[in-house]
Amino acid sequence: MRVLTRPNLGGPTRQAIALWHAHRELGATTLLVTGIVDAGETMLSPAAGAVPQLTWEEALGAGEQASGWVQVDAMQRGVRPWRDRQAVRGLRQLLRTFRPEVVHTHTSKAGWLGRQAAWAEGGALIAHTFHGHVLQDYFSPPLAMWLRWLERRWARRSDLLFAVSASCAEELAAAGVAARDRLVVVPPAVPLVPRLSRTQARHHLSLGVEPRVVCVGRLVPIKRVAHFVEMVGQLGGVYGDVVGDGPERKALTSLAAQVAPLHMTFRGPQAHVASWLSAYDALVLPSVREGLPLVAVEAFRAGVPVVGYDVPGVRDALAAGRGVLVPVASGPAGLAAAVRAVLAGSAAPTRAAVDEFAPAAVASTLLRYYLTAQDQRSSLP
Repeated sequence: MRVLTRPNLGGPTRQAIALWHAHRELGATTLLVTGIVDAGETMLSPAAGAVPQLTWEEALGAGEQASGWVQVDAMQRGVRPWRDRQAVRGLRQLLRTFRPEVVHTHTSKAGWLGRQAAWAEGGALIAHTFHGHVLQDYFSPPLAMWLRWLERRWARRSDLLFAVSASCAEELAAAGVAARDRLVVVPPAVPLVPRLSRTQARHHLSLGVEPRVVCVGRLVPIKRVAHFVEMVGQLGGVYGDVVGDGPERKALTSLAAQVAPLHMTFRGPQAHVASWLSAYDALVLPSVREGLPLVAVEAFRAGVPVVGYDVPGVRDALAAGRGVLVPVASGPAGLAAAVRAVLAGSAAPTRAAVDEFAPAAVASTLLRYYLTAQDQRSSLP
């Protein structure tokens, strides 16, 4: 059973869908369980990826043969004591009928509730993947301290702990969530999608011949999209696109009107951005931190240069010459200088090898860890 907080347009949802298919090819049946998206978020339906959507009654009725995607409506982001208890009860009901050998949770809220349910029911191997963390730069110090305590508690009750990058694992270890040697780095599964040629992609977006760069992500403070907008304002004849939505959209639109009038386009959330990334001259990653940005891998596959700040997650993605890292202290001006170098051809990285992100490779790696952990558990007295 794979448990995810919400099926929005973010990376964990796309990974969960890719792994559902990859594990099916390897003979492993998966019941994908998610909560619901927040108001104002765009949902990426697993049904669009050919994952069968099950009603609650169908999932329970299928028992151990259940294969597909089912929603637990009570599972939502944030602290919601009454709904959280309902979500745990629903997850336990699914566990009793599906009887999985492995419960693998993803993202913070699903990790807390899913592991609580699995621990209470017993029997299944418990695994969790950190796609990043919310222990820094998100909440007030008291709340962050409570979240660290919660993560430590459930780490102790997990058989396997995965992190999508070495930086993510090191930050979690530094926060005391678990010892570094318990955190296994397994790269994210990045779905393979049909890609348009540069000419086709530019036609699809109704673009001309002007240089154009893109920033992809939810419009929230941690993504630091304002730096991208300011960078475009400093580049002069270069145009910028923002793909994504979120609470900062109004403020970012206002900033763009001031610093980059007529040079910025806000395209909103797009489920299939990977198919037309080839339209752009560079992808820019101005985030405060990442787990490991899937869009960077999608850009590598499309042959699009990537520029980003030298921060956790981004530095992992751009290691080994995959992109151009910029010191955070240089700010938007540093990003602009790097983009100019890329456009001039003096800093464009070569097409990166990304075989380790293929869903089949990641699925095989996870199965190997599951089997090893099961063998170790069975050998205990």
